[in-house]
Amino acid sequence: MKMQDTTPGITRNTVDIGNGIQLYYEEKGSGQPVLFVHGLWGSCRFFNKQIPWFGERYRAIALDLRGHGRSSMTLYGQTVPTYASDLRAFIKALGLKDIIVVAWSMGNFVLWNYYELFGGENIRAAVDIDESPTDLRSDDFPLGFITFEEIYEWFFQIQTKRNELMKDIVKMMFKHPLSDDDFRWMYDEMTRAPELVAAAIFFDQSVRDYHHVIKGFPIPTLLCFGADERLQKLEAARWIEKVMVNARLEVFEESGHCPFFEEPERFNNLVNAFIQDLPLSKLEK
Repeated sequence: MKMQDTTPGITRNTVDIGNGIQLYYEEKGSGQPVLFVHGLWGSCRFFNKQIPWFGERYRAIALDLRGHGRSSMTLYGQTVPTYASDLRAFIKALGLKDIIVVAWSMGNFVLWNYYELFGGENIRAAVDIDESPTDLRSDDFPLGFITFEEIYEWFFQIQTKRNELMKDIVKMMFKHPLSDDDFRWMYDEMTRAPELVAAAIFFDQSVRDYHHVIKGFPIPTLLCFGADERLQKLEAARWIEKVMVNARLEVFEESGHCPFFEEPERFNNLVNAFIQDLPLSKLEK
């Protein structure tokens, strides 16, 4: 069962960012842009508890990255740096300035790679939803959730028995069991890409490491991490809070990898308060 897409007041559109790439996005509201960037195999639909709420207060926008959701499903460019370049083209196409970027999981890799390539161009503040500097667990970073050997095994399973693997992954993302309807639409969204595309981006993002970016990341950041640590460790969040120039951690006790979904009221209010507490932007002065 696919999620019913009937929320009133939401505009649904695509934008051409060049080279034949179309990015799908949904938006509501006006004023301060709040841009939601999904995680691995996700889509803008995962923010269905945010876009209507934030759209009453801001210009809330959620996009589908290349190879995800309803955007162009290319057999090339399935890398985090390409997504970062796509994000910049998307921001320019929509004429966005002083953006609050709310990034979930891999979406933070896209943001950090954007900063590495383009600096803080048009970014006012960020929200990191449950992502460490790297997913790769190693002797250098024992807080990662997956080893290289496990990456290889998942890569193999994506190519050979993705349906079974994805069912386990969807369940792993939440502290509490999902309803049957929510499980089904999430599973459907996360299996839209062909196995070849899904495997390519999984491998690329899983071996990325952004320790060096985080240590010099000056953009004000709210860290929102779930207390359930099956995917991300709270110790990694505390490390980010310690080394990042301007970061604050909020732990969601009743959430796993998706606090915006499991505790939406608290999440929405915390992010709203974070935005309201920011210094005036260049456009507001």
